[in-house]
Amino acid sequence: MAKFNVKIVTPEKSFFEGDVDSILLDTTTGRVEILANHIPYAAGIVPTVLKIKKDDEVKYAALSGGLLEFKDNRAIVLSNSAEWPEEIDVERAKKAKERAEERLKSGDKRVNKERAKLALRRAEARLKAVERAK
Repeated sequence: MAKFNVKIVTPEKSFFEGDVDSILLDTTTGRVEILANHIPYAAGIVPTVLKIKKDDEVKYAALSGGLLEFKDNRAIVLSNSAEWPEEIDVERAKKAKERAEERLKSGDKRVNKERAKLALRRAEARLKAVERAK
């Protein structure tokens, strides 16, 4: 299978770089899979589990959101945070999910619902990354 280069960058570090068969992630317009020779593409990324496939190996990572650009057989992902499943504190993610759900259920007008929805999505992405890596 043809390969392409992927680089994932956060403000703290270069999280991943390498040649892969495909990446699969959720964007603001839906789920997208990028393969070699894909047409040029750019999209916003929502909190998601990124699936990276290379040969017979599959890796998962939790992304907090960001931007994706693909052109000339090179994908660049910019994200505020990216974590491998083994880096995720599962208990902390569960508590973050519970807090976000409580905020969304509350009738408190001071709660920023959009912010709570994003927090919920980030926590769910982290938990899904851990589950899929098992």
